Amino acid sequence: MIFFHLSFLCLQVGISASFQHQALKETQFIQLKTCIPIEEHARSVLTPFAFNALQQELLLSMQYAASEMANGSYIVRHFKRMNGERLVIWLVEDDQIHCSCKEFESSGILCRHALRVFVIKNYFQLPDKYFLGRWRRECSLLVNDDDNNQGIGEEWFQEYQSLAETLFQESSITKERSEYVRKELTKELTRILNEVRNLPEADGVCMNMLVSSAN
Repeated sequence: MIFFHLSFLCLQVGISASFQHQALKETQFIQLKTCIPIEEHARSVLTPFAFNALQQELLLSMQYAASEMANGSYIVRHFKRMNGERLVIWLVEDDQIHCSCKEFESSGILCRHALRVFVIKNYFQLPDKYFLGRWRRECSLLVNDDDNNQGIGEEWFQEYQSLAETLFQESSITKERSEYVRKELTKELTRILNEVRNLPEADGVCMNMLVSSAN
């Protein structure tokens, strides 16, 4: 959970803003690990980072049993642990699902408990509402493919991504590290954002990027 909060905070400001052709190339090399149609469909929609997270939850969902209640809700339990059960409310008329763990509300990625119910209900694809915009490949920040813009954007994103990945690895070792990074990162990003907003808005490269995204 702490990893997801930290990841979401950083990804909001740049990591998920990767080039579309890079995301497509990366996704092609991500292997499917189940025979569940939900997984294959999700791979075609999500960014590599988001798909890896969902894929892990899907794999873990196989370790859970779901017992249907009289009102159509489900109690989802791990096959070895008797405590820690989750309540999953499924509203068939609206294709809505809600889990008491609140993972989707926190990270934007469906949890293993909700995925277990979707599999039991023979869903071949997840409802579109559960693919949030920030995790979709087509919503990544696009940069013109001309030599100038590609060079500027690619260099910047690769440098930022490398630093962010190192930060993730170091901060995920302990809870204390994760909480410290999250606190300091929030403060520092807020400061940078305020400074950026005071900079001139007219810029040749930025304008080209906006036009490219609109097209």
